[in-house]
Amino acid sequence: MSAERAMQLLRAWPGLTWTEASCGTGCAVCSQGCEIVHFHSASDADLHLTGRMIRRLGDQLRRSTAIRLLPESQWVTVHLDNDADADTLLSLVSAALQAHTACAGAAPGCNWNRVTFPDRRDDPVS
Repeated sequence: MSAERAMQLLRAWPGLTWTEASCGTGCAVCSQGCEIVHFHSASDADLHLTGRMIRRLGDQLRRSTAIRLLPESQWVTVHLDNDADADTLLSLVSAALQAHTACAGAAPGCNWNRVTFPDRRDDPVS
């Protein structure tokens, strides 16, 4: 449900286009030909944040139960359980758009099928 909300809001952002994700699963949001977000399911999205932006936001990203980082990946995975997670994704999309000053072609593979999330429904901190 939260992925649907995030997609709906992103459709109103200027300069973004939509296509099939290059990993073959789900749809991609692109800016200037660069894939920025892959929506893989109703609850998971990969975001091409770039290595530089991940290093810059690293401490904050690691504190979030909705975000998974993989070593050496320029992508972060956001688990979309609720509207707050969707809002987090939208904030990170904004950061990703700032980080993508120039697109050098296809981004290295996203994190699809490489991360897992525990069930957070009973987690009072979520």
